[in-house]
Amino acid sequence: MATTHETFAAAPPVRAGGHNPPVGEPLVWVLADDKLGHTTQSVGLAEAVGWPHVTKELHFKGFNRLVSNRLLGPSVITLDPHRSAPLMPPWPDLVIATGRRTVPVARWIGAQNEGRTRLVQLGRKGADCADHFDLSVTCSHFSMPQHPRRIETLAPLTSINDRRLQAAAEHWKGLFEAQPHPHVALLVGGTSAMHRLDAETAARMGREVAGWVHEAGGSLLVVTSPRTGSSACAALRAAVEPAGRVYEWRRGDPANPYLGCLAVADALVVTGDSESMLAEAAATSAPLCIYPLPERSRGLLPRLRVWVSQHAQSRQGRATGPVQRRLRSLCALSIEHGWVRTQRDLSVMHRRLIEAGHARPFGAPLDTTERREPLRELDQVAERVHGLLGRSSPVAVD
Repeated sequence: MATTHETFAAAPPVRAGGHNPPVGEPLVWVLADDKLGHTTQSVGLAEAVGWPHVTKELHFKGFNRLVSNRLLGPSVITLDPHRSAPLMPPWPDLVIATGRRTVPVARWIGAQNEGRTRLVQLGRKGADCADHFDLSVTCSHFSMPQHPRRIETLAPLTSINDRRLQAAAEHWKGLFEAQPHPHVALLVGGTSAMHRLDAETAARMGREVAGWVHEAGGSLLVVTSPRTGSSACAALRAAVEPAGRVYEWRRGDPANPYLGCLAVADALVVTGDSESMLAEAAATSAPLCIYPLPERSRGLLPRLRVWVSQHAQSRQGRATGPVQRRLRSLCALSIEHGWVRTQRDLSVMHRRLIEAGHARPFGAPLDTTERREPLRELDQVAERVHGLLGRSSPVAVD
């Protein structure tokens, strides 16, 4: 794993509680909220660990978004009990969850089992306070302070592996049937807190990518996502068709060719706003190009978060004097206690993917002759999870 700190090589200390490994096969719960990207990461890790798992669907009350996890502590008060899966004994040996809203629930489960449940939390907003978990998993571009129970990855974890890609390749073998090579898929995210995809940007992107593919004599399939928006979809369609095709995302549609694109496309272009799509595309061996979307201007709070994150990073080597060291400690403490949330910087993720050879900037000549090594970080994280329960290395899933 390219970004894991050397200090994390040894097995980290676990939280207070029962340390005896479970007898027999461990009981694993995955906590799932309404964000598909969160569930994908958690389920992907559970599958890589190799033990059977139960997914607990969680639904939350409206005020959940208004209350800090620091105030909630270990709690299920924000859960809608009528819509959520029951949480009752036998308590699990391991809980895997992603995101901020699952944190109080995971900690509550751990408390019910008197600390014997090992807690693994993923994500910037969920795993920021590493003291609360046995293992927290965050991406390096989140700029979290070092912690003995934190492991960093280059990209969000993904369930994409050889077995899934092979099955998808068989199912979608006719996706580009009778169309000229190279077959290129453009995977489109959309407007977010950090990026903007309006109709003008979408039209320009459609023209540029379609022209890029046309110069190579290939064919183009555009696949949108929930964040793309109707005006951006219309602009993409007008810019691409009839030379290319556009699939507009629809909830629960089995005809969504997204996974097929990952499996059979000769090359992939992914908009830079989507961590999950970039991670999934990087998990294939197809050439990957990152198409940058315009960034929104940062307000005072995001700039403050960046400042705190920069001063909390001991590995930057800037804190040499006593005042600087105290400032570094205060900034790191403010992040670990959740007083300040680090600012996500996807430009750092882009740069590190490119430096590691997993991606290239959009615009270079299209070359599909050279395949690359897929980015697969799940197994190393799964190995750490096995160590938490005193087990051997994880079962291979590819």
